Amino acid sequence: ARKGEFSEAFWRQLIDLSSEDGTRESPRDRLLLPGITDPAQAASLGSVWKVLAQMFRGIETESGHDVLIDLGRRGAFGPSGVLAEQADAVFVVVRNTLRCLQAAEGRVRALEERVGDVSVLLINEGPYPAGEVQRVLQVPVIATLPYAPDDARVLSDGAEQSRRFTKSPLMKAARTSGTLLLQRVAVRRARLDPRGLGMAGGEVTHAR
Repeated sequence: ARKGEFSEAFWRQLIDLSSEDGTRESPRDRLLLPGITDPAQAASLGSVWKVLAQMFRGIETESGHDVLIDLGRRGAFGPSGVLAEQADAVFVVVRNTLRCLQAAEGRVRALEERVGDVSVLLINEGPYPAGEVQRVLQVPVIATLPYAPDDARVLSDGAEQSRRFTKSPLMKAARTSGTLLLQRVAVRRARLDPRGLGMAGGEVTHAR
């Protein structure tokens, strides 16, 4: 960005996850931008976050890609919080255990103050049902995923897939949850931009 080469550098950093076997031509419809690995790098990115948010909006508008951003536990605060502020929807991933709910309360409140609309994606590890989680956090639970650490490690750590992986409860719930999250985005867009004017006036953005 400092050299005026942000756009070129952005596309060069993307990793193509589309071609599963490596033999067919990739449709480039699943692209990953890795995050920073050293917290010390965050300070040097202070001037980049707004530019990155604009880039994400452009990708959605021009290419039709959905942009999913994992901001981590603290990424929605500080300079990188602009990515949450300009998102169509913000979801907090929460496990329904007492410890996780207590930790989530303050974060949810702070996010609500910064971005307004916040929803929860629930990981069903603990004893509390979705209705109780909604009551405690005072935000809607949009979708629930089962607590399945073995299957989750396939996605998080590249663990070997079992034959049943694609039909596992986790993957079935993930497909359903994806649909529900997109519906949430559509509802919020319609409420904020009922005439479908998109980014008119800079009030509605399309980075997810």
